[in-house]
This record gives sequence, C-alpha cells and structure tokens, in this order.
Amino acid sequence: MDKKLLKKVARRIKSLRKKKNYTQDDLSFFSNLPRSTIGNLETASNDVTLSKANQIATAFNLSLSEFLNFKN
Repeated sequence: MDKKLLKKVARRIKSLRKKKNYTQDDLSFFSNLPRSTIGNLETASNDVTLSKANQIATAFNLSLSEFLNFKN
C-alpha cells in the first residue's frame, strides 16, 4: 500500500466533496458506498479499489481519468 498515493486520493475525494457541498453521507448516497468507506478513504485508512474510485468519480460526474488527475 502506497501511503503517499492514498493521501493524494484522500485529499482529492475530500476536496471534490467540499466543492460540491456534499457531506460524507451525501457522497455515500450518490456513490452507493457505505459512509464508513467514504470516511476511511478520506483519511487514507483504506486502499481504494478501481471500482470504488469509479463509483466516487461517477458521483462527482467525472470520468475515472478526470477523478484521478490530481496534483500533489
């Protein structure tokens, strides 16, 4: 598990969520993932699978490549 990469993904999820004014519960609903999973991903506690990343990207109306296009 690449902790540095997980932290980048965690920051990306949280940033996009706040930009959309979503709570973790909102993102959970729109992505069809448990709220606990959203929380764990935002704190880089769990590794993210491609299918989960795609569900989150879809919740933000982004393609997977757009979602994974992050800086630092």
